Amino acid sequence: MSEVTWAHPFLARVLNEIPLDTRTLIDVGCGRGIIGALVRIYREPKRLVGVDIFQPYLNFCKKFNLYDEVYCLDLRKLPLPFENKDFDVVTCIEVLEHLPKKDGEKLLDEMERLAKLVIVTTPATFFLQQDFNHNPFQKHMSSWTLANFRKRNYDVKGFGEFLIRRKRIRYISSFLAPLCQKWFPQFAVFLLAKKRT
Repeated sequence: MSEVTWAHPFLARVLNEIPLDTRTLIDVGCGRGIIGALVRIYREPKRLVGVDIFQPYLNFCKKFNLYDEVYCLDLRKLPLPFENKDFDVVTCIEVLEHLPKKDGEKLLDEMERLAKLVIVTTPATFFLQQDFNHNPFQKHMSSWTLANFRKRNYDVKGFGEFLIRRKRIRYISSFLAPLCQKWFPQFAVFLLAKKRT
């Protein structure tokens, strides 16, 4: 049984960023396949690919047929075995923070090579997370900011509560949360970055 009981709290917003007419999608760092399940149900692509380094997650995805193809690949060892613009969309949900910054930058380059649209989410601030779910790759190793994505010409939105000095302030953080999406993503709990290539 999995120890993971957390799921990205803004999955509906991630799904809304994936165009309705998406025919091919690769989910980089697919984990247990939540994006694959949502895309299979709501987008009906012709080709849905999941990539992860942790074989038990991929076994789970295979068991429930969440992807058409799954690959056990180390995202630090690039390039990935796909052609340029092989996919309409690449998703990378809560993955970059698990890589050293230099490897994360290289992965962004690689995803821009693979797809016409790149969609990434990551925490907006660094927090310690060690291995869990018997997965040694769950440790947080880097922090990503609004500036990191804007420098690469990504459109960035913030989601979650409004952090004040990187902390949640009871009632105030929730009340100010809507400001994060358009105007102040740098104060959000999560960043959603999107780029057409």
